Amino acid sequence: AQARSPPTQEGAGGRARILAVDDEPQILRLVRNTLSDAGYTPIVTGDPDEALHLIEQEKPHLILLDMMLPGTDGIELMKRISRSPTRRSSSCPATAEIRLSHGPLRREPTTTWSSPSRQPSWRPESRRYCAGGRRPTGAGAREPYVLGDLTVNYAERRVTVAGRPVRLTATEYKLLFELSINAGRVLTHDQLLGRVWGRDYSGDSPLLRSFVKKLRGKLKDDANSPRYIFTEPRVGYRMAKT
Repeated sequence: AQARSPPTQEGAGGRARILAVDDEPQILRLVRNTLSDAGYTPIVTGDPDEALHLIEQEKPHLILLDMMLPGTDGIELMKRISRSPTRRSSSCPATAEIRLSHGPLRREPTTTWSSPSRQPSWRPESRRYCAGGRRPTGAGAREPYVLGDLTVNYAERRVTVAGRPVRLTATEYKLLFELSINAGRVLTHDQLLGRVWGRDYSGDSPLLRSFVKKLRGKLKDDANSPRYIFTEPRVGYRMAKT
């Protein structure tokens, strides 16, 4: 079930239009009510394809994306949105990605927020975007992580080793992001599982080990003689501090 509010042009009470994309109807209802109460015009859908149509039709000032969507994910949809001619000409060219379903409030790469469904803490950031089109502080404002041949450019969501681009999945990048922004600190298995996959994955250490192995392979990082990702036996992982 999908719900949409009637389109309202900017200037009618000065209400900025915000498009939210999430495949859970109860989350969409929460977002719609929260945005409406905060003085915005909400446009909501659970269909990624319809989201692209709504961008062309409604020209929203801000777009909120869920990470997990049917047939795609928030990262891929955000790339498609960024290539949209309408989006490039928008007066508020901001695309935020927000995990509404679960997870602690936490800034993530590519101008991203997560928020629990009962605490819409992203609302002040939405106001900041639509007030002046400014890029918020956060991942995009971070200095790149550079260690030896490895560079993680947070603003561009780009990873290179010895100058060569490294193609990471959205989950692999999130894992690398968490480790690198906490460089020098040990993150436990449950901390990483909660931040990357969500609290429902607590205790799934085999899943984490599998992704760490894939990540190390792409970074050419030998687990027996690591340069970047270090294992803390029976505890977790850490990345070397620059």
